[in-house]
Amino acid sequence: MAPLALGAAASPGLAAETPSTPMPTLKADPALNAMLPEAIRKAGVIQLATDAQYPPCESFAEDGKTIVGWEPDIWNAMAQKLGVELEVSSIAFAGLIPGVQSKRFDMAMECMADTVEREKVVTFINVAFIIAGVVALENDTRIGDDPGTLCGRKVGGQEGTTHIDNVKNLLNPYCEKQGKPLIEIVNFPSAAAAQVALYSGRVDFITYELIGASELKRKAPKPIKVIPMDIFPRKYNGMIVDKDNMELAEALLAALKAVHKEGVYDLVMKKWEIEAIRLDEPGINLTTTRPLTQAKP
Repeated sequence: MAPLALGAAASPGLAAETPSTPMPTLKADPALNAMLPEAIRKAGVIQLATDAQYPPCESFAEDGKTIVGWEPDIWNAMAQKLGVELEVSSIAFAGLIPGVQSKRFDMAMECMADTVEREKVVTFINVAFIIAGVVALENDTRIGDDPGTLCGRKVGGQEGTTHIDNVKNLLNPYCEKQGKPLIEIVNFPSAAAAQVALYSGRVDFITYELIGASELKRKAPKPIKVIPMDIFPRKYNGMIVDKDNMELAEALLAALKAVHKEGVYDLVMKKWEIEAIRLDEPGINLTTTRPLTQAKP
């Protein structure tokens, strides 16, 4: 079942180039539908929020209306198994958690990192991994794979994301420990705005999930380099529901497992060339229930 794309149109330059691999149509499972909260079963619709400005996670197609990406492929397959429609709204990233908490939306999905802090206010259904790196202009020889080269620079970040948390909680303490100047954080309302700031020289670097590196390089107006940083932790990615809505969380997890079982999850990973972030066994709130062992920087 195709989602109904609502909300803002695409920002210039953010239209996605969608791989041509077709997605199969999955048969609805009455047992999965029965797991949904009664209100959703009766309405036959799940209200889903995203921020469609981050390919290949999700972005607007060239028509400025249709939302495409690897996460939309996953959520569409899950909706088919659940036997419901999706009404998808694109809003600012910073509004996703409040939108779910206020029950304006049933769920949200936008390559969101599962953190202990976020698990205190929402419930995660984990889909994949997140691995972050640094993006700088290719000709900026000041920035390399040593995190110390970032000290004293300006970083652009989207408000409300873990990218800013990584700078505050990992990079700046590292700089302080090395006796180097701290990184200046410049906040922007969207990932696209932070990228424009990088290209125009208003910031020296941004942090970015490696999942989107190839797409970012392809669309960048200037040559860029993407540098993995061991100082950044590997994290779980997931969709979110309200903290108290475990009934919906369990239904979504069951649908996700069904998508895995039918081979569609692996097809999506291959289609978008993101096999590196594959999560073999999805779960709920895995940051606390199945914590990852992090490499030491």
